[in-house]
Amino acid sequence: MKHFSLLSVFALQFMHSEAFAPSSVSTKVSTPQTTRLEAQNSNVSRRNVLKNFSIASIVPFVTLMSSYAEPASASGGATAGGVYLLSAKQRYNERVKAGVKGFGELESSIDSGSLDAAKAFFMTDDVGGWKDSSAAGYLLANAFRRTSTTPPDSLPTVKKWKAVVAELETMQKALKKKDAKTVKASYGNALGLLDTYLESVSLPSMLEMK
Repeated sequence: MKHFSLLSVFALQFMHSEAFAPSSVSTKVSTPQTTRLEAQNSNVSRRNVLKNFSIASIVPFVTLMSSYAEPASASGGATAGGVYLLSAKQRYNERVKAGVKGFGELESSIDSGSLDAAKAFFMTDDVGGWKDSSAAGYLLANAFRRTSTTPPDSLPTVKKWKAVVAELETMQKALKKKDAKTVKASYGNALGLLDTYLESVSLPSMLEMK
């Protein structure tokens, strides 16, 4: 805006000194006819100067204003980093952590051969159960993007989360068959995949959450 103000001052000075000043200073006494001719010439000169000034100034004016245009802000939604990522962390971090803790607490019962606690974990809708944490885990993973146009499936965080989901689907199938051995093996695999995911979304490891 400082440059625009200087441009305005220059324009006003130019118009005042050139457009509205007589073209020359004469010491002769003018006749009425001469005075009228001079007045007409002066009016024509002023109109020409104003016309030329308005046309000549529009290009630098537009250029000047465009140079001060505000940069476009990032679009809403799942945009790159920044505010959205912070908001996503605030909304989903605790839900993911609650689900991870709930899953970690299944270790002793699974090691003992009991499957009841594992079944309850997958069936509950509450925070800390699989249904809530599975949704929160995906949404948090999806927030770690550079642009809003990046396909979710191409995000490393989403890929890591989907690996966790795939393993837990295997575990649930084994639970339905009451196959304690396969449940235990799948549970161990899921713990390792969860740690990889947690690291990718900047959350503490399973061990640190215990």
